[in-house]
Amino acid sequence: MSGKTGRQAIYDLVEGKVSWPPVVVPFGLDPFGWHGRRESYREICNFALGKCTLLPKVFPVANSLCIGKGIIEKNNKQVRKYELLGAKKLLSMEKVQNPGDSSWHVRTRWIENEDDFETFLGLKNLPPLEPDIEAVRAKEKQIGEYGLPYAEISDPFGIVSEMFPTETFYIKILNDTERIMKLLFQTGQRVVDCIEALCRGTGCPFILRLIGAEMAVPPFLSRDKFLSFEGEFYRRVAEIAGKYNILTAFHCHGPLREIMADIWSMGYNFIEPFEPPPRGNVSIAEALTAAEGRGIVFGGIDDVLLANGSPEDVRIVVRDCLDDARPTGKPFILSQSATPFYDPLPERAKENLLLFMELGTLG
Repeated sequence: MSGKTGRQAIYDLVEGKVSWPPVVVPFGLDPFGWHGRRESYREICNFALGKCTLLPKVFPVANSLCIGKGIIEKNNKQVRKYELLGAKKLLSMEKVQNPGDSSWHVRTRWIENEDDFETFLGLKNLPPLEPDIEAVRAKEKQIGEYGLPYAEISDPFGIVSEMFPTETFYIKILNDTERIMKLLFQTGQRVVDCIEALCRGTGCPFILRLIGAEMAVPPFLSRDKFLSFEGEFYRRVAEIAGKYNILTAFHCHGPLREIMADIWSMGYNFIEPFEPPPRGNVSIAEALTAAEGRGIVFGGIDDVLLANGSPEDVRIVVRDCLDDARPTGKPFILSQSATPFYDPLPERAKENLLLFMELGTLG
């Protein structure tokens, strides 16, 4: 079969229809948003609009735990400070955005000491998370038949892990498990309510993408620990999304071998980004075989290579990935493992992204 592009290609894959060349997704690329407004991405956007399936991100939750925010400029960096009100004392968290980078990085954490922890545990009657339904509708309308919006929401483990300094959090998982579980449950209920409101009220198709599990799976935690901390949440979300015919994506970098069967059994439509070794620990062919038609394997190309490698490096990894996937006869999405978010986009990265997309669409 010839390769297909656009929204219908996604639905064909979900129905188990295999196309070759594979569906190619330049992951997160948004010709209608951030990328399309930047000259250095113009050539990539034009190629993607003509040859690829698009799954640009949309963020229906401004911040998963916080009430109120302010933005200030400082030393050519944008600093965003969030404040949690209604507690016995004022708590805050700060994120910083460096010039030329669209990502926000945590600078100070919500929970820096035991008193902060007890303050969070004592919170009562927090207002429900209200999803931005109009943002998802607007993005779906923009994309049209080019693809679907990826509505990205943090899971409870991802939210709670960022509330503490990293080393403190993982120590507390082992020696303060009961209180961590209480905080996860408290956070998880608000996220679940938000997701149900989003799925129930949006009234248009999208893919619900959960992020945060990569902090809860091997090598951070064992499979059993992951299921203990996250399993029930992920099962509930899959059931809710299924009730409203919303597609779901389980996002996780790194080693996935130990948890693949669990995620497919929960009913997720996609696992991504399936990074190749050494960052990952499973080949595309192994992942496709293990899926047994239960969902779509998505990924295969390490974004670090696209940023730093030579054109010959790109040719080799795309060829090897396609040669690995083709004989399985399973539905597959070829994609890089992360969204490019630097402006201006370096010339090498631009050339490599164009080459990756071209080789993928040729199969």
